[in-house]
Amino acid sequence: MDMPDGAWEREAPHLREIALFLSVHLDRAPGVLWPEYDNPAFGDVDDIDDGDDTGEAEEVGAVDEVEDADDTGAGSAGDGVCPAQVERFTAELALLTGLSVRLDRVETAGVAPGVGVDTAWTGQPDGLEHLLIHQIAGAVTWQLTGTDGSGRSESFQCRLLPGELLYVPAGWSRRCVGAPQARYAVVCLGSKGD
Repeated sequence: MDMPDGAWEREAPHLREIALFLSVHLDRAPGVLWPEYDNPAFGDVDDIDDGDDTGEAEEVGAVDEVEDADDTGAGSAGDGVCPAQVERFTAELALLTGLSVRLDRVETAGVAPGVGVDTAWTGQPDGLEHLLIHQIAGAVTWQLTGTDGSGRSESFQCRLLPGELLYVPAGWSRRCVGAPQARYAVVCLGSKGD
């Protein structure tokens, strides 16, 4: 991964945190990030400053109206993402890491294809892209299978809570066993040439 020094200092803390996490796990092994900083692209912002009574309170109220009706704190109507913030997040993460970064989809565990009593294993198309799964709401248990650098089969299992991220290496299969209505975003990472 290519992280230019100048860009590194200017980036938001949540981006630096994700870039450091990826520098450790990319092309190596699955991993979970319990972030210290909120990612506004996926509705993680839950501690907005109340302002100083100079008009900022109106903006805070507008943000509160966007909160989900089920009180999950996902932050945005519909699927818990803010499209403008997602576009900015993917562009900045791509600049910071030198990777191709794109939001693949936002899924609700209870309605995603293949999710249910007999959950299906899902592999990345062509096995070329890495995945960064961002848990938006609810809790999901993720099971991964793949091979390590020596070709040995491995498995990995974790439970993600809202705001946490899971890195899935290229070529690994995954399945989720989650609570109905749990939501997560799937971000694809690839080399710049992909």
